Amino acid sequence: MSRRPGPGALALWFVLVAFTYFLAAPALPALPSGDLEVLVAGAIGLLLVAATTLSLLGARDSLGGPLLIALGSGLLVGALSAQGAAGVGAGANVFEAMLAAAIGLLFARVLRAPVIALAVPLFVAAIDVWSAAGGPPSRVPAGGGGVGDPLSFDLPAWGGMGSAGHLAVSDAVFLSMFAAWTCHLGFRRAATIACLVLGLLASLVLGLALDRAIPALPLIAAGYLLPNADRIVRVLRHG
Repeated sequence: MSRRPGPGALALWFVLVAFTYFLAAPALPALPSGDLEVLVAGAIGLLLVAATTLSLLGARDSLGGPLLIALGSGLLVGALSAQGAAGVGAGANVFEAMLAAAIGLLFARVLRAPVIALAVPLFVAAIDVWSAAGGPPSRVPAGGGGVGDPLSFDLPAWGGMGSAGHLAVSDAVFLSMFAAWTCHLGFRRAATIACLVLGLLASLVLGLALDRAIPALPLIAAGYLLPNADRIVRVLRHG
């Protein structure tokens, strides 16, 4: 009888697939320039960043694992940034996602009080909306950093056509944190994780539809809160 792969094996597979894609994307056949190029390359890039980030969710209940991951990936991100990510390019996204995931898990572990886990998404989403009102933020499909920028993910376009967009590393930190809180608070795990990822993708689709950069964090926060509206009331009552 075949055995299901454990969390560690799944995480490794996600990391390898993401790393391979980000290195190979410039060599893939070029897409027609315009919205289709951004939609396809951007969506795949976002999905792989999210998958890499969420693949470490199995380490949410430990302290040593996230600390070691944060240390190792942080050193790699720092080294690649210092060298301009020469020869790696968007492959650095994988290490940035691992660093963001570890930081998110650590914050979720320290800030486990239900009131905090519910207030933080509302607060950061409001801040992001307010920042977006003052100008285009560093979000998909435009803005924010370049290749090798340790504070953003570069989502490569196909055919060596440059970048399909950028995503702030802070968004991946909150993605990891919200997913960990979902498990800690007994929220609907599968539905919430699906909505978190859909919120991330919605920022890309809305950005293309409205022809402006849309902040991802408010949509990620909505994906965390809306599927659990009834359970939030119960958590607060027993908080």
